[in-house]
Amino acid sequence: MRTLLALISLVMCAASFAACSQTPAAAPATAAAPDLSKEIAALKADIETLKGKSPSASVAMADVGFHWSNLWFAGQAGNWPLATFYFNEARNHVRWMTRINPNPKGPDGMPVDVKGIFDGIETSTFADVKNAIDKKDGKGFETAYRGALESCYSCHKAVGRPYLRPAIPKTLPQTIINLDAKANWPQ
Repeated sequence: MRTLLALISLVMCAASFAACSQTPAAAPATAAAPDLSKEIAALKADIETLKGKSPSASVAMADVGFHWSNLWFAGQAGNWPLATFYFNEARNHVRWMTRINPNPKGPDGMPVDVKGIFDGIETSTFADVKNAIDKKDGKGFETAYRGALESCYSCHKAVGRPYLRPAIPKTLPQTIINLDAKANWPQ
């Protein structure tokens, strides 16, 4: 029995020695490895292409003006569901603008935190507009709407665009939507 154990031990030692003395397998050829520099160059090109397809902040703000103007007329007509729609669209497009250009340069050349400014507007004068809409309060709506325009103008000034002076709209920009909350056509 001892001889058998000695023989097994000897075989195991020999196998271990043989395994340790073998030369490692050659590393795979570098040609088979992906060329990271080409992938990085392709990704950079894709980023530049996407940058070229991004709209400017003015596109988003033109949408804000469109929806905010329609909001005025929906509120004046007492069409509160439509006013809610236009309010939400305007708010969402301001948020879109803050993602397009979150830190435009101000008049002093320093970045302006427009997202931070809008966060403040959203919880103050925009919230007042939303509350007036929710309460179906025409007089409160008009007051809140004017206050929100003043807040918007303060942001315009902060980013060096005091010439973008919002006003109460005089004409409806969207004439294909019926403002009458009791309209029964089309069905």
